Amino acid sequence: MDMKPRIRFIILFIIVIPIVFACSSPAPTVAYTPAVSSTETTAPTPTANVTPEPSLTPTQTVLDLEIVEWSEWPYASPADPSNTDTHVEVLIRNPNDFPVKVNNDEDELRLINAAGEVVFTNPSSFFYIWQGDWMLPGETAALSACVCFWTSGVEKQDWESLELIAPLEIATDIAYTLDVEVTLGEIINLAEAHLGGSGLGIETTLTNTSDQVLESIPHRVLARDASGRYVGVAFAGNAVVSFTENISIQPGDTATGINVIEIDYIDMNVPLTYEVAAIGIPAQTTATQEFAWPTGTSAGEWRGIPIMPDAVGSEIFSNEYQFATQADLDEIVRFYETELSNLGFELDLTVDENAGYAILAFHKEGTTGQVAIAPLTEGVYAVVITIST
Repeated sequence: MDMKPRIRFIILFIIVIPIVFACSSPAPTVAYTPAVSSTETTAPTPTANVTPEPSLTPTQTVLDLEIVEWSEWPYASPADPSNTDTHVEVLIRNPNDFPVKVNNDEDELRLINAAGEVVFTNPSSFFYIWQGDWMLPGETAALSACVCFWTSGVEKQDWESLELIAPLEIATDIAYTLDVEVTLGEIINLAEAHLGGSGLGIETTLTNTSDQVLESIPHRVLARDASGRYVGVAFAGNAVVSFTENISIQPGDTATGINVIEIDYIDMNVPLTYEVAAIGIPAQTTATQEFAWPTGTSAGEWRGIPIMPDAVGSEIFSNEYQFATQADLDEIVRFYETELSNLGFELDLTVDENAGYAILAFHKEGTTGQVAIAPLTEGVYAVVITIST
């Protein structure tokens, strides 16, 4: 069995930064590759290993970001149904032939009426760009902003166009590789699959196809409806190796899991197409680092779920318990199948023997959770238990 470390993806393997629509916004990622249907896979992201250091003169002209397309949607506030604000999903493009950094502290998205007057300004648009900071040459990315007439106590006015003010500077200190591959698979209903939560998710596979050790693989997916209109960012996240700080994403490492689709303001039963992109951020050092055992003692049980007796490196979070064990995959699965069955839970087991991981979903009487198991290093497995009620 291949025991190389795997990327932290979905509940076990990925840290996904969700999308939030309000007057201020959440976290990063960017665009780049052609559209694919939700049931197709993407071609590998264009390959190149680069740390761009453009030779540019002090008088080099930096062109402003261009607005390519936008769409407007109602903003559903769970706290106040009378809220009549909307939000806009905007595609933006870097027209320069060099990377640029965006000054997020001084940006403004302006709404313009038919007379050319500014009727509203949002100073806190959220940019889905690499590391929340920069864009590649000629790249198309995304931003989201609230049209907050109601929240701001301003009389609602008609508007026809957008203007983006976003100060730029030439980015000369970035390091990245495009030698990563991202593939989208089947869309699933999370509740019906007993994966916890509600809504839809999409099977996603990420691979480090470069010869570099990576610290992370940021990625994002844009969505379009059947007419080709841009809908918004379906999800954005950053895949990193977790559990210990000294394990990076090695060349050839692959992770497969479920990304939750964050778009909830349209009928998700209507088929969408997706444009997917990913980029690799090299680790600070490419030297192979030795594995160090995590510390921390077992809690014995967590929220009524037994913890394996030989667990080490235990970490407890608000809705998650992590530990490491030298038990093999079959032992861990058998332990939790037995213990959870004895507690009256119904179980659904998914095992990928080639990748060496397993997900055991459990549920009863409004409580759902899962035990996710993946190789941490040679002879050591990471186990993450999550519960939702």
